Amino acid sequence: MVTTSTVAGNVVYSVHSARPGEAGAVEIVFTGEEEARAYARDRSTDWRVTSVSVTRFTVGELGSRQPVGWYVDGVGRRQQWNRQLYPTDGTGRG
Repeated sequence: MVTTSTVAGNVVYSVHSARPGEAGAVEIVFTGEEEARAYARDRSTDWRVTSVSVTRFTVGELGSRQPVGWYVDGVGRRQQWNRQLYPTDGTGRG
């Protein structure tokens, strides 16, 4: 089902969790940044999760991925960090 919130050009925020021994995955996508951050903050307090990140995307626009938040134990970490998020983010060969 396509809704107005998933139409190309709209901004969405994905929440990705990392767990020990797993690659992790996007758990949920929000249309609002504050909702995504609140969910990530809360989710990062789960004892099975090592960290949770929030990423901004523009639907249907390649190269629009932008990290906006990273949480460990309910605490926001430095927003900018020097590491390649994914091998495909264009910052070098993964």
